[in-house]
Amino acid sequence: MKPSIYIVDDDKNIQKMLEMFIRKEDLGRIAGMQDSGADAAEEILFAQPDIVLLDLLLPGKDGIHVLEELQQGGFTGKVVMISQVDDEVMMEKAYERGIMFYINKPLNAIEVVSVISNVAKLVSLQKSMDTIQGALMGIHEAPSVSQGMFGDRFQKICSDIGIWGMKGTDELKKIVFTALEYQRKEKNYQIKEIYEKVSGELYGEELLQQNKKALEQRIRRIMQKAMDNIAQMGAEDYYDPVFADYANLLFDFGQVRLKMRNLKEQSAEQGRISSKKFIEGFLLRMTAQ
Repeated sequence: MKPSIYIVDDDKNIQKMLEMFIRKEDLGRIAGMQDSGADAAEEILFAQPDIVLLDLLLPGKDGIHVLEELQQGGFTGKVVMISQVDDEVMMEKAYERGIMFYINKPLNAIEVVSVISNVAKLVSLQKSMDTIQGALMGIHEAPSVSQGMFGDRFQKICSDIGIWGMKGTDELKKIVFTALEYQRKEKNYQIKEIYEKVSGELYGEELLQQNKKALEQRIRRIMQKAMDNIAQMGAEDYYDPVFADYANLLFDFGQVRLKMRNLKEQSAEQGRISSKKFIEGFLLRMTAQ
């Protein structure tokens, strides 16, 4: 099912162009349009679209304020900012408030289609995972997970993000499949619990804490390498399909942005990594394909 898309821009010509691109390329269905920021958040929260195309400079309220109101209202859709303003400070504020991508004015058809397509893929992926998790909630006696069932998918993800063959990849696979077992059996878990279980199964109960700490460090290095690779892709080509697929799936997008800035400016800022988001991003991608 194609995503629903809401357009907020005070330029009627821009609205018509975006609508034309969306309809011509069958990118989604138009959920609504607004030409002012004054009531935009209220209308978006009512419509609950999958994707919002939001102009940065709007009459009534600018795009930053609309983003803040959407966050306060619990909006979970994806936001793409549209603007001809090359203002790093304003754009950084927008990224901090959850926008996924940025489209430049004047509009370029290839750029618009590429950005919306990539965001739509992420929306579809997350909806698929929600459906799968809902189905799994009804399985009380789930069979154990077959390594062969998802092994190829695991390897492809590792290859995509440049970590296949690193020391600890086999341990990461064990961690991901253990987390998948927990999901299938409706078990909530803490990531440290998974590490402890895997460490005990692989290396025995003797020196468990020492082995668990070493395991965590190896997995952390793998995650850091993955973020470095993805940030490098984004720094070189913001529309790289691998970057688009994984930046917000395995990491917090704002943290990837920090790492990209670190690469470009040699700044001291490093993006933080959530181990659980990384593992669950793997699960989402593996089970949704």
